[in-house]
Amino acid sequence: MNNIDKLRQLVEDLSLRDQDLIQKVEHFEILEHVFLTSPRPMAIMAEDWKYLLVNELFAELYGFENPDDMVGKRHYELFLKIPERPIDEINHKLNNEGSWQGVIKCPHKSGQDFISKLTIKKVSGRDVLLCTCEVVKE
Repeated sequence: MNNIDKLRQLVEDLSLRDQDLIQKVEHFEILEHVFLTSPRPMAIMAEDWKYLLVNELFAELYGFENPDDMVGKRHYELFLKIPERPIDEINHKLNNEGSWQGVIKCPHKSGQDFISKLTIKKVSGRDVLLCTCEVVKE
């Protein structure tokens, strides 16, 4: 293979990598859009319970007008309440089974608690948790 052929191969390889990167970015943008516009309240949290990404329905459910007001804070820091279920119990189940589900009393920014069915799952290969909520009518 001469130098011109090598250069052509390099350009082709770089072009394929760029296409792969472009596809990954497009897939990420699609997933982000699906998450943010989901008809279900959803949040992504670090394993230390710090919110990383919150959709509008999740923020509204807890009484926040702007999802960004929750990002970067731990759940119990936002409400200054001890969770109904001990975090250790939930973490134990997450670590052993990869998910936790339960119906619990959740705090609202206004002070009016509500009952919610929470599902928390560890995201495979990542150090994050996906939380979805469903309000339970009393």
